Order: sequence, then C-alpha cells, then structure tokens
Amino acid sequence: QVESATQTLISCLGVLKQLIRFCDATIGETHVLTDVLTAVWPVLKDISTNSNCRRNEDVLSRLFDVHSQLLNAVPTLIGPHFKDIISFIVQAYEETFCASALDYVSAAVESFDSEQIVVAAGLDEQGKSALFTQLLSHIYQRTFAYVQTKGPSECTQVIKAFFEVTQRYLLFCSEALCQCPELPSLFSLGTACLTECQGEIDSTRSALVFLTQFIGWKSIHLPATKVRVLRNYSSTIDNLLLQHGETITKSCIGGISGGAPQILWPSLSECLFAIMLHIISESPSGEPNAVLESWLRSAMTDNSLLNNSQNITSEIGTSTIQILCDLARQGLKSKPKAKMVMIDFGKIAKGETTPEALQAYL
Repeated sequence: QVESATQTLISCLGVLKQLIRFCDATIGETHVLTDVLTAVWPVLKDISTNSNCRRNEDVLSRLFDVHSQLLNAVPTLIGPHFKDIISFIVQAYEETFCASALDYVSAAVESFDSEQIVVAAGLDEQGKSALFTQLLSHIYQRTFAYVQTKGPSECTQVIKAFFEVTQRYLLFCSEALCQCPELPSLFSLGTACLTECQGEIDSTRSALVFLTQFIGWKSIHLPATKVRVLRNYSSTIDNLLLQHGETITKSCIGGISGGAPQILWPSLSECLFAIMLHIISESPSGEPNAVLESWLRSAMTDNSLLNNSQNITSEIGTSTIQILCDLARQGLKSKPKAKMVMIDFGKIAKGETTPEALQAYL
C-alpha cells in the first residue's frame, strides 16, 4: 500500500508541475494559479515534512520540480515563502544529496535576478547578496564533504548539478559568488573534477563550463552591473588562475590527446582557449607571457599525459602551441578556429589523421 501510494503521489506531483508550467496567465490582477496555490500549499508542506517522503528520492525530485516551476511561474506569490522553502531544500539535500535539490538552487539564483521576487521575499539587494553568499558557502561545504567521502567518480550527478549552480551564480548573482569565502576551494574542486570524474561526460562538462566562463568572464555577455562586480574581483580571478592554470592546461591537453571521451573535446578546447585569451589580453604587449608558454610546453612534454598516444612528437606540440598562440592574439573571433586546431590535434593523437593537418593553420 505504501509503495502504491508513493507512486500515485509521484504521478500527481508530475501532473501538478505540468499544470503550473502551462498556466502562465493573469485575469485582471490575479494570476490563474492563485487559487491552485492556495489549495496545494498545505499538501506541499505536508509532503516536505513527511519522513517517508523525505527518504524517497523520486518524491523529493518531483517536489523540487514543482517548487521550481512555481518559482518561475508565480515569483511574487512564492517570494514570501522563499526562506522557508530554501531551508527545506537545504535540509533535504543534507539528508539525501539528491541532485534535484541543487537544480532548485540553480532556478532560485536565476529567478532572484529579478527585482520583483527580491522585493516579494522581503529583501533588498544587499540582503539578497548576503543570503545567496551564505547559501553557496553552506552548499559547497556539504558537497565537498560528500565528494571527499564518496569519491568524485561515485557522485557525478551531484558534481554536475553543483557546478551548474556555480555557473548560474556567475551569470545572475556574481557578487555572491565572488564574496563566497569558499571560492578558492570551490575553484580547486572544479579543477580536480576535470580528471577525478574519470571522463564521465556530464559532470566533467559542467565543471568545464563553469571554469571556462569564470576565467573568460570578459568574453561572455553580461549586464553592466555584473561586469562591474567581476572587474572589482578581477585580481581574485587572476590569482586563482595563476594557482591552477597549469593543472587546468594539462587536464585540457591531456584530455584531448586521449585522456577524455571525444565528446568532451570541444569543451576542453574552449577552456584551454579561455585561459590563453585571458592571459594574452592582460599582457601589455598582447603576447603570451612566460607563464602561459611554460604551462603549454609543460603539458605538451608531459609523458604522463601523452603516453596515451605515441603520435604527439615534440614538433607537433611546438607547432600546436604556435598556432594556438597566434589565434589567441587575434582575440575571441578566432575561437572557432582554435577549437578546430585542438580537434585535429586530438585526431592526430588517435592516429585518425596525419600531422600535415596542422599545416592548414600555419
């Protein structure tokens, strides 16, 4: 009976999610979901406090989906309840480490980019920033402890969802991200996940997207207010890159030369190019500096990275570095060609094409 009731509840929550999704309209000044929300709110609260429901990941996942949909559809109605909801989400995450809880956090970060819901939640911009900084700090601490205990390759869905959260922070709540005291450790975790997830596609790609956009923040389209925040913290970003840049560079080149699935090559190429573009754009001469060149040479001559392939000679490594640096000097417009270079580099490593493929870029 319990199993049957649980499956019925899961189905009902799925129907409710779709109902909310397709009822985005108002009649006069009243949203069509106002009466629905009044009717279902006590039920949602009962589900969130029921011990059987909190132990069932499928129920929790559907419940989080409903709350995410409500947040998107009726933010002003949900705003007054947000602090209670986020407390429940965090507690449920600590109990189950259900990745769907982090999906709700991602939705919340994006929704709170709107002043409308900030006001509805009884916050101002300073209060919002403080709340979301504390939220990220707490979630990171719990996630890091969990990943340390289980091992990154055993909790890839959590890692994927977590770095989707950090990417939303970068785009929609950059001040909270930059103010987070765990930012250095968070960045370090992202760096480690490039190899420690052992090529699992979704988690590795999620970490890559965050690192690429965080390092290359000048190249993504952001509102002026977010750009000002990131510019104020540019020295923090530069220091993190200085500490981890060589490791990320090696992970990208090692992955493309055979250490990662081919489907990840475009993401690895984008991350590597973001590093190069950032450093060259910061250089007074617009040239690769000694640090960048040493990272690239170190990666191209690291036998532990290139042992997967006997096809990458020192000449191929040198040519690839030269081509990439020339493209990076040309700026963001050359990114598509740089990705093509790295794809060909990967194919040379696999023996799928000859080194002559690089001649087209010289």
